[in-house]
Amino acid sequence: MSKIHIKGIVSLLAVAAIGMAALPVTANASSSYYNMGRAQYVRTKKAMYVGIYQKKGNTYKPLLKKKGSLLRVSSTTQKSSNSPVLAAFTSGAVHYNRLNQLKFNDTPTVPLTKANFQKVALKAPIRGTVLRAGSGFKEDSNGNFGNASAFYLTLDNYLQYYSKSAMVKYDAAGTMIIDGGHRMDNYKPTASAKMTKTTVKGNTTTVQYRTPIKGVPGKKLGAHKYQIKITYLNTIGHKSFGESYGSNWGNYTINGRPYFSGIVNDY
Repeated sequence: MSKIHIKGIVSLLAVAAIGMAALPVTANASSSYYNMGRAQYVRTKKAMYVGIYQKKGNTYKPLLKKKGSLLRVSSTTQKSSNSPVLAAFTSGAVHYNRLNQLKFNDTPTVPLTKANFQKVALKAPIRGTVLRAGSGFKEDSNGNFGNASAFYLTLDNYLQYYSKSAMVKYDAAGTMIIDGGHRMDNYKPTASAKMTKTTVKGNTTTVQYRTPIKGVPGKKLGAHKYQIKITYLNTIGHKSFGESYGSNWGNYTINGRPYFSGIVNDY
């Protein structure tokens, strides 16, 4: 089987802009513009349309986001220092069923102002990180790199799990990245469980969830109560695969079992 490399950072899904006939968004003095820096997430300060569309029958209609909705900033632009910063948004890495009903306008059109949005730093920044079982990438006899089970935590509080066979199907090249929640990054999970509590202390993220998932090393705490502790070991692994491919990855443990997060790159 020949290796087909799939780029880890995929092109974003472009959707034609639909006229936004919602509550007006605000573009005031330059002092209200955000200097985004490395910020990726915001919450809306009022109900507004932000270029996200939800499937209704055979078409997509603009989705009104409620006050306090969490959004991922997918791109920004500014024509001049005197003009507002404009942004495009996605819903981020949310559950498969939810994301499967959404499309996004990839052209920045919404003024990214303090009147419209509040910056957010995720309490659990590990969300959307693909955690793979094992201590690093291994190439199997069929030339597959994505050949171990994996899971990630969604922004809307689901643990989304993929079996080994699912990962071979979706990620033979070992390049799966959940890049901002676009539908082309939306892979149907083998199983999922609703998360009920998430806490972060140092390098450890503790997650409690309701339903056991075969393949996730959860600890049973009680009826409908399971727990995993995700610990980043602050170490990096590396391996080369001949002269064409290689990978760096971060090392984790899940309830003491080895996991890692990374992608395979071509040279």
